[in-house]
Amino acid sequence: MNLLFDTNIILAVIRASDGYGIIKFLNPENLPLYVSVVSEAEIKSIALQNNWGSKRRGLLDIFLDQVNIVDVSNFNVDIYTEIDAYSQIANPAFQTYPFATPRNMGKNDLWIASLAALLGLQLITTDSDFDHLNNVFFDIRKIDQKDLLPFFKSK
Repeated sequence: MNLLFDTNIILAVIRASDGYGIIKFLNPENLPLYVSVVSEAEIKSIALQNNWGSKRRGLLDIFLDQVNIVDVSNFNVDIYTEIDAYSQIANPAFQTYPFATPRNMGKNDLWIASLAALLGLQLITTDSDFDHLNNVFFDIRKIDQKDLLPFFKSK
């Protein structure tokens, strides 16, 4: 199954002192990597807001040149509406839910989730924003932040 990196994973790759090593850790089978255009916009906004220097921006450009960036604007929006309604416990296709209260998702996360579902990609992330969608719409591999520490220089 091909992989979709969430924005927090892209950030970890760029911040790591061993970017190649962290990518090998996250993708040991060297599967095709995908990034949503939404994550591209988010990470570039983070770079701008945090005044990244030319070295870090260069690493970001190199990374983005090596992955498949997918624009969501040409996709059928039905999967977005299905995931959003499911997250709000209001999708008529589901009789029961494994959670008792709605799971509010940011709109960017909904687009990222929609892309994973539509293309059958496994989402790689460090956060819990997508947990309720795992094995319902797509597969999630959640990475513990502690597992990424070896790829960062200690200060």
